[in-house]
Amino acid sequence: MDLTIKIWKKDADYVAGCPELDIYTYGVDRQQARERLIKVILFYGETASDMGYKIDPGELIGRLDIPFTWRSESYVN
Repeated sequence: MDLTIKIWKKDADYVAGCPELDIYTYGVDRQQARERLIKVILFYGETASDMGYKIDPGELIGRLDIPFTWRSESYVN
């Protein structure tokens, strides 16, 4: 399975998400949001591995598509 990172601006922060794993995080800039998401993906893989699933956390990171998808979203209340 290929993984993608999508990053968009929401209010004052940037949101980074990996839709294939349904994991999202945020940061004050794109780089911080991306770095935090990678840490969460690694934690996800390590936890799954600890639970007995055959997942190599490093392999998950290696499956990230590059370049990243940058998009902007606005929300109407």
